[in-house]
Amino acid sequence: MKHITPTLFLILGSLFTKAQVDKMNISWSENMKSRKMLVTDVMSIGNPEEFFAINHSFKTFNRNTFLERYDNLSLMNQMVLTEKYDQGVHSSQNIIALDKNLFALNLRRSKIDVSLKAQQINSEDLSLEGEEKSIYNIKLIKGHNHSMGEYKNAKSLDEQKITYVIGHPGDMESKEIMTIKVFDHFFREEWKTRITFPFEKGLTRLQSVNISNSGIVYILTTVYNSRKERNRRTRNFENYVIVVDSNGIVAEHKLELEDKFIRELKLNVGEGGDLICGGFYSDEGFHSDGIFYMTLDANDFIIKHQSMKPFDLDFIVQGLSDRAKAKTIKKSKKGKNVGLTHVQFRDFIPKKNGGALLVGEYIHIFTTNTTNANGFTTTTTHYHYDDIYAISINPEGDIEWAKKIQKMQHTSNDGGFYSSFFTVINDDIVNFIYNSYNRKENHLKVSSINGYGTIKHENLVSNHKRENLRIRPKSCEQVSDNTFVIFATSRKSYRLAKVTLD
Repeated sequence: MKHITPTLFLILGSLFTKAQVDKMNISWSENMKSRKMLVTDVMSIGNPEEFFAINHSFKTFNRNTFLERYDNLSLMNQMVLTEKYDQGVHSSQNIIALDKNLFALNLRRSKIDVSLKAQQINSEDLSLEGEEKSIYNIKLIKGHNHSMGEYKNAKSLDEQKITYVIGHPGDMESKEIMTIKVFDHFFREEWKTRITFPFEKGLTRLQSVNISNSGIVYILTTVYNSRKERNRRTRNFENYVIVVDSNGIVAEHKLELEDKFIRELKLNVGEGGDLICGGFYSDEGFHSDGIFYMTLDANDFIIKHQSMKPFDLDFIVQGLSDRAKAKTIKKSKKGKNVGLTHVQFRDFIPKKNGGALLVGEYIHIFTTNTTNANGFTTTTTHYHYDDIYAISINPEGDIEWAKKIQKMQHTSNDGGFYSSFFTVINDDIVNFIYNSYNRKENHLKVSSINGYGTIKHENLVSNHKRENLRIRPKSCEQVSDNTFVIFATSRKSYRLAKVTLD
C-alpha cells in the first residue's frame, strides 16, 4: 500500500474524526492495513461495543476470507474461513449470527451428495468448539441435478429459532418435495418434516421463508402455468402461502387481489404472531400501479384484513424532469396506464404498535453497445439505483401515506457495488443512508422519515470529490437500538466506523 502524504493524512483525519450530523456521532477505526481487503458483511450478537466482519483478501498470493472480531473498532482476533476443492469435493465455510451465538456453516459438495453442518464459534478467540450439527445431507440423483442442495433459511423475530427449507433433487416434471427443519438458537433440532407441494418442480419458484417465534413456518411460492397454458394477456402465475408445522402442511392460501396482478410481495411475522404481507400490484401486469397490505390470523391463518391504494398521479410524477412529467400527465389524460416501472420491494419493517412500513427502490439494470471507427464494440452495463419508496400502514391495516425519497445513483460496469441504501431504525424514525453523487461533491447522505411521513435530508459525511468517500450498504449493520457500523472507502483509505444516535 502507498503511504499517505502528511497533508493528505490531515485532510483524511479531519474528515474521518469530526464528521457528524443531526445527533449522529461518528467514530472511525484506524486505516485498514491493506487496500486489497474488502469487508462484505458485518454481524452483531448483542454487545454494541463488539461486532464481527467478513473480510476478503485479494492479495496475489493470499486470497483468503477472514472472520474478524472487533472491539471498540479495534481488530482483536481473526479466523481464516475454509475454501478448497480437493479430488472433486468442494468445501466452504460461511458464518451466521443467531441470538448471542456465532456458527460456522460448513458446506460440502461432491458429485454424489451435498451436506451442510453448523459448528459453534467461540466469540472471544474465534475458535471452533463442540461437534458439528447436521442441517441436511442430500444424495444427488444422477441425471436429475435440478436441485443441488439449495435452501432458504429464516430466523424468528426473537432469534430463538431458525428454519431451513431444503429442496430435493428430481426431474422438472416431478412434484416439488422439500424438507423443513427447525432448530433452536444453539442449532439443536426441534423438529423436521417432509412435504410434497401439489405443484410441478419446474413450475414452482420458492420466493421466501418466514418463521414465527412459536415455530410456525411460512413458505411463499410462485406457481406458473405450463407453457402450453400461458396467455400473454392474462396472469400466468399464482402466489401461495404454505403454512407448515411439525405435522406437515397446516394450510395453503392463494394470495389474490381480485383482478390485479401482484408484482412485488414480501411476508413478515408481526409481534403478535399474525402473518403480514404487502407489496405492489399492477392493473395490467406491466407497471406498479399501487400498493396492497393484508394480514393472516395467527390461529386459523385466514385473511382477516386487506387494503389497497393506487398511486396518485402526483406521486408518480414526483421528481421527474419537466419533459417526462408532461409526457406522463398527457398519457394519463388519454386513459393510458402510467404506473411506476422498475420498482423492487426492499424492506418490510413491522411497527411496534402494529402496522408496518413498506420500502421499495427504483432499480434498473441494462446494457448498451457502442462501436468506434475501427469497428470495435464496447458493451457497458448501467446500474440505476434511484428513488426510495416508503409506504406507511397503520395498526388497523390501512394504508396511511406513500412517500418518494428522491435519490439518483448511476454507475457502470461495477455491479452496483456502492449503490442502494442501508436502513437504520431509531424509535419511530427510519433513516436511509446512501452515497449521493453529483458533479461537484460526493456526500454520504441520510434521508430520515418519521411516522407522519415528514422527510428530512442531511449529510452524514460531507466530503470533496477528490476524496470519493463511499460506503457499501450491504457491508453495514445496526448493532443496537442506537448504534450502527459502516464500512467506508476513499481514494486512499479503507475504514470501519461506529455511529451512535443520541
